[in-house]
Amino acid sequence: MATQVKDQSAAAIRFAPRRLGHANLFVADLEAAIAWHRDVAGIELVRREPGINAGFHSNGNTHHDLGLIRITGGAVIGINGFQQPSSFRGGQPGLNHLGWEMNSERELVAALARGKTVGLRVVNYANHQISHSAYVPDPDGNYHEFYADVVESWRSIFNLDREELVTERWDWEKSAPGMAEVPIDSKDRRRVDAALFHPCRITHSTLVAADFAGVDRFLTEVAGLSAIGRGDGIARYRARRSERDLDLVDAKHGWPKGLLAVSLLVEDEGDLKQSIKMAADRGVAIEAVIDRPEKLAALVKNPDGGLVEFYTPRGASARRLPSPTDRINGVPWVLAA
Repeated sequence: MATQVKDQSAAAIRFAPRRLGHANLFVADLEAAIAWHRDVAGIELVRREPGINAGFHSNGNTHHDLGLIRITGGAVIGINGFQQPSSFRGGQPGLNHLGWEMNSERELVAALARGKTVGLRVVNYANHQISHSAYVPDPDGNYHEFYADVVESWRSIFNLDREELVTERWDWEKSAPGMAEVPIDSKDRRRVDAALFHPCRITHSTLVAADFAGVDRFLTEVAGLSAIGRGDGIARYRARRSERDLDLVDAKHGWPKGLLAVSLLVEDEGDLKQSIKMAADRGVAIEAVIDRPEKLAALVKNPDGGLVEFYTPRGASARRLPSPTDRINGVPWVLAA
């Protein structure tokens, strides 16, 4: 992987996003993945984009908590022949990118300008109509999308009545940044009542790094996340407006590099307990249940074998780091808290 910046000592780019907005996943069977995330995970399908074999799910707090794109292995083409960031990637199911939501387009453009002065490697710039984005790889090759929303009513574009292509190239240097800040609509909440689980939003993800030190440095100096805890081959980070957005674990502990889990918040613990109780009757296998003072959680595998955590916090657990001795019920220790 190419060096991220020409002079690592000048790498104080710090995009400083306000939260983890979404995870975008490569999937083997798009329709199976869409059905599972709607009917089991309980995240509403808000848009299909057949031209790139993609679906997007949201429960209202943003235009998508999860994006799903079918593996193609070749070029993925948007508007006017634009070659999208997922092109020639995703030979197997797993992470396409993590989406980091900026506070405004002005802040995104300012960070890109800082990056340009030190040679930051940006693999693509995209205008998604609802947002403008820059895609930056970390030292392990994971893509991180830093994006700013540019419309207040994302449902006018992301809905099931429209299926046209939405992505074209974004020329950030000629862009006239729009609104100073796009507000988060906390009242826009959706619940898929018929689903097994009923989360309200994505909160964080867990990533395994082969180059732990390099990815850690990327997350703090380039992404601009704040480290809120470090332990034996594990670090935890938060963005500007949230308590916990990413856990990073060293691959030395035995897991392959890449995405280990996506975590979805269930606000009502009683609701989560009922979902766990009903899982067997719905034909859904729960890999493990974590019932600790810090949280109640259920770990379930999606159709591609990726872990999805449905959890309700019980206290100030965001700053408690697990250790390799926290092996409970067969759960990877990094997910124990």
